[in-house]
Amino acid sequence: MDIIMPLLAIAPIVVVGILMVGFMWPSSRAMPVGLLVAAVIAVAVWQVPLAQLIAASLAGLVNAVDILLIVFGAILILQLMKKSGGMGGISSSMASVSRDRRVQVLIIAWLFGSFLEGAAGFGTPAAVAAPLLVGMGFPPFIAAVVTLVANSVAVSFGAVGVPIHGGFEALRDVVSLPESVSFSAFLHDISVQVAMLHLVLGIFMPLIVVCLMTAIAEGSIKKGREIWPLALFAGAVFTIPQLLIAVLTGPELPALLGALIGLPIFLFALSKGFLLPRKDWNFPEKSSWPSYWEGKIKAGTGAPDDRRDMSGWMAWLPYILVGLLLLITRLEQINLSSWLQQWNPGWDNILGTGISVDISPLYNPGIIPFALLALCIPLMQKMKWQEAFGAVKKTGSMVGSATVALVSALLMVYIMMNSGGTDGREGMLLVVARAASDIAGANWYFLAPLVGALGTFISGSNTVSNIMFGVLQHNTAVQSGLLVQPVLALQAVGGAAGNMICVHNVVAVLTTVGLLGKEGLVIRNNALIGAGYAFFAGVLVWIAVKFF
Repeated sequence: MDIIMPLLAIAPIVVVGILMVGFMWPSSRAMPVGLLVAAVIAVAVWQVPLAQLIAASLAGLVNAVDILLIVFGAILILQLMKKSGGMGGISSSMASVSRDRRVQVLIIAWLFGSFLEGAAGFGTPAAVAAPLLVGMGFPPFIAAVVTLVANSVAVSFGAVGVPIHGGFEALRDVVSLPESVSFSAFLHDISVQVAMLHLVLGIFMPLIVVCLMTAIAEGSIKKGREIWPLALFAGAVFTIPQLLIAVLTGPELPALLGALIGLPIFLFALSKGFLLPRKDWNFPEKSSWPSYWEGKIKAGTGAPDDRRDMSGWMAWLPYILVGLLLLITRLEQINLSSWLQQWNPGWDNILGTGISVDISPLYNPGIIPFALLALCIPLMQKMKWQEAFGAVKKTGSMVGSATVALVSALLMVYIMMNSGGTDGREGMLLVVARAASDIAGANWYFLAPLVGALGTFISGSNTVSNIMFGVLQHNTAVQSGLLVQPVLALQAVGGAAGNMICVHNVVAVLTTVGLLGKEGLVIRNNALIGAGYAFFAGVLVWIAVKFF
């Protein structure tokens, strides 16, 4: 019976994994099935009263709406920028810097992709950067592979920190904190540890990206290795500011401002010839390309569809304002954050079950600055209102598919989290955590990031991975006597690593470059890098905890 209960408790997550990985179901279909399995097991095996089941679902629904406001706002700004020509202006301002393909991939896939991740997340970077690289002449297959690998280090802080402050929201009523420590301070601490891990490991990611590209193109990493000083410099100009901003502000701004700081530094250095390779490197002649490198879209013909002339300054202005407004509203020294959080409507003791939930709408980035700036962009960039409405419609269709997955995932986790009884009966996630701690013990530091990577792989989102496994990771750490914050940091870092191979992103990027059907090849190329990144994060934390 001891093994049966943990297996039943983890069954909803296993079912989701089987449906998505084994049967290639999208998360929008698999997550509702996982939710149904969780509800059935909670009622039939854990004997959860109907009122408690409904209350847990309502709490999960409220938090899902809070997260979806951010997702909608982030994607809406991106769509407005595409319609206005702003995204084309941003792309043009970077694509003309160098003809060396290694340098171009550092600018577009690494730094520009990290900026897009910080601003919008949810698969946006690869879906935007890969077609841009194809338009510049990159083989579509290589463009897809390198943008997916590059879109990793920034993911933990993607979409203005949603994976941290949204993904770990379910922990608010679980974690035990001293009265002097707020939940936001707890998340701040996790953010700093996540950024530290990404600094140590992520500084090498641009070099890995370049070597991967030359290995696919020529069968050797030699040409990629030649520019290792420039690649490490590209890693440093992003990961160091990302850490500093995480220390200063918390989870919302590290990726966004880190990229906004790192990108101009890198471009300025290139303009001065700093560390530039002496000889440009290019792909082999197109006639020698393997058939799987190209599909419906040919290299050199995938440029952005907006053709308006727009200055680089005006193109970048909306995202510069996003960064400034987020900085102003998050810095504690300015004291706006406490004022914005004063209005926090909630629902205490839902249906008399003791389950409560509240949100802070004005502090939600989806309202300020996203919704605020979305109203201004049509005027700033001289859009027609028909185009603006078209952007809203496009955003709605994109968020619609994500809504089902996010809502179902949150409801599933909240049901599992609140399945315990007043008679002392342990909830489903606590049962799983106890079994995991019995098996792994102190070695959980090695497994925690791999669990995070698995969550992103099967769900398509670091945020959903943190929602699914955040409480489980917390409970396992407590049961094993491990430090909670490092384990949760490993969950977030592992989730970012899993972004390289998650089915959702792979399908999305291959669709944009006309290679749908090559998912297996892409995942095979990226899997070892993603798993290695997650594993070495665990090794670093184990060493830090054991010896320091």
